[in-house]
Amino acid sequence: MTPDDYGQLLAESRDEPAFSNSDEGLGWMSANCDRCIHDKPAREGDDTNGCPLVLITLIGRTPRQFIDGPRSETGLYSRETQYVCTEFRGEDDPDPNPQPVPTGPGQGELLPRQPYEGVRMLTPLSPEDRAAVDFRESVDAGLTEDFGAFSHRMDAAKTTRSA
Repeated sequence: MTPDDYGQLLAESRDEPAFSNSDEGLGWMSANCDRCIHDKPAREGDDTNGCPLVLITLIGRTPRQFIDGPRSETGLYSRETQYVCTEFRGEDDPDPNPQPVPTGPGQGELLPRQPYEGVRMLTPLSPEDRAAVDFRESVDAGLTEDFGAFSHRMDAAKTTRSA
């Protein structure tokens, strides 16, 4: 991820503020961005090469790379863990690129790991996907007819009326 990716990252972001106020935003950024390799140039005075996700956040949008962090049973969260940034790489990491977890000593492998390694993130369903799931559940529960059954009944009604 580089500052040149700003346009693409902006297009992918959600049009809603990531933080409800500046205290919340600064608290999260000080716990995360202040330790991340991507924002190191900005901390050293080179703002033009800082993390583009910070800029997107500052204009009132939520980057796609911000995944909701852990919540309590009542939905409470700490400022530091409100989001998990999928692009975070610590400055102190010996190699800032993500590495696969090595196979432990004495542990066999059933399948080769290489084709299955990579970044996997679960994301919330979009409203359109959620609507499709809700509709299918209501059809399965008998609360709603599916389109095929509805269309068949309408055709039968038209035939009955014309006869």
